Amino acid sequence: MADFKRYSGILLKNKDNVLLCKRSPKESLANQWSLPSGHIEGKESPSDAALREFYEETNIKLKNDINLVGFINKYKEDGITKRGIMYVFKSETNTEILPNLTKAKDGHEHTKCKYFSKNEIPVGKNNEQLLKIIKKILK
Repeated sequence: MADFKRYSGILLKNKDNVLLCKRSPKESLANQWSLPSGHIEGKESPSDAALREFYEETNIKLKNDINLVGFINKYKEDGITKRGIMYVFKSETNTEILPNLTKAKDGHEHTKCKYFSKNEIPVGKNNEQLLKIIKKILK
């Protein structure tokens, strides 16, 4: 299906917190907190796409393994539900690594990034599936 999109992203977990980035007002999912993510290109694997997108949006090269922790079916962009799936991976770090949006190739897609605990997560109604995945990994 031509209108079915595939995406991939990474939740970076540090202790009992997860890194989220606030989308720029000029980008898709404007002003929403989400995970660094993007389109899977060509024959790229979901995990390779997740690592590439994470680096392009944060300027962080993850050195440890990533694990698939869930899927988000369909998504909303500008209030319109579109067909697609996002592969959500998790990576864990013992130190709080902060993105450098100025140096990141696609850092302009976000206005800021921050770590959130389970009770602080600012994910809205349009992203309840992501919220469920985050709560599952932050038990």
